[in-house]
Amino acid sequence: MTLDWHTILGTASGIILAVILIPYIRSVLYGPTRPNPVSWGGWMVLAGIATAAQFSAGASWTLLVPVMTTISTAVIFLLSLRAGRAGFMKVDGAAAILGAAAIGSWTFTEEPLWALIFVVAADLFVSVPTVVKTYGKPLSEPALLWFLYFFGVLLAIAASTKFDVYNLLYPVYAVLVSGAIWLLALRGRLKRI
Repeated sequence: MTLDWHTILGTASGIILAVILIPYIRSVLYGPTRPNPVSWGGWMVLAGIATAAQFSAGASWTLLVPVMTTISTAVIFLLSLRAGRAGFMKVDGAAAILGAAAIGSWTFTEEPLWALIFVVAADLFVSVPTVVKTYGKPLSEPALLWFLYFFGVLLAIAASTKFDVYNLLYPVYAVLVSGAIWLLALRGRLKRI
């Protein structure tokens, strides 16, 4: 059996995206991390929609990104209900509307691209509470986790065998948001040096 570089990078991406859950759980249970349930619940639902839409369009290794994101965000969402900090904001309502639009547009048009577009738009809104929290309290999110997620998604993109909007829209967006949160969390650690 020969492994091509797509398989190697895709497997590495899947391993990274799975393993990063462990230190995050530890940081929530025993450390300073306080996940926002609104963000993590929204990410869970939206990643699930992205998984279905990307799969229906014929996915490549980049499908690992929404699949692993759905699984990990579900676990963190459940933890956040016990250990998180939440407050429902207007952006959360906008995200819910866009999430419903993602499902509705896909159902109505039978075009998964519309679902992916609405998922990315809704995800922007859902990400706001975590971005704002991390900006104000950089140590509230583990920088290493966000870097590893960022890197894992980059590997999935590099492993892709299909370079089309269906396979790249959600992962590229995930790189941008996770990179922003990573840099905000890193800023808090650099100030301590």
